[in-house]
Amino acid sequence: MSLSIVDRQQFKSPDLESLRNLLGPVLLELEIVNLDLEIELLDDAQIAQLNEKFFSRPRPTNVISFPLDRESGHLGDIVLSVETVGPETHDLGYSLEEGIAYYLIHGILHLLGFEHVGVDPEVAANMEKRQDELFELALAN
Repeated sequence: MSLSIVDRQQFKSPDLESLRNLLGPVLLELEIVNLDLEIELLDDAQIAQLNEKFFSRPRPTNVISFPLDRESGHLGDIVLSVETVGPETHDLGYSLEEGIAYYLIHGILHLLGFEHVGVDPEVAANMEKRQDELFELALAN
């Protein structure tokens, strides 16, 4: 598996090695070992452009997942706004890297077919539960 993290924002630079360490156990738990995953860290303006282009929502958001062809060995791409995620998770007592990891776990679950919008509440609750379990795993390491 190849995990690519590119920091394209200027809001606040996270420790990418720490972020990789947080995500490592999660990727193993989800058995994502033969698939590539690309992550781009953006600011609000950058992610707002993508949100408008792909979802007709001209505003920033915390994370967007773009599933790709698993047959070709690529799980997908995830973009995340550090400018949005940083303050959201700081207020909850998490480091910048922990906050980013939380939302990346959310994005990874989307790439794996989990959903929480427009689905039965039980399906949404299942995604939230799995996300929390994986985040606890990340924090335990």
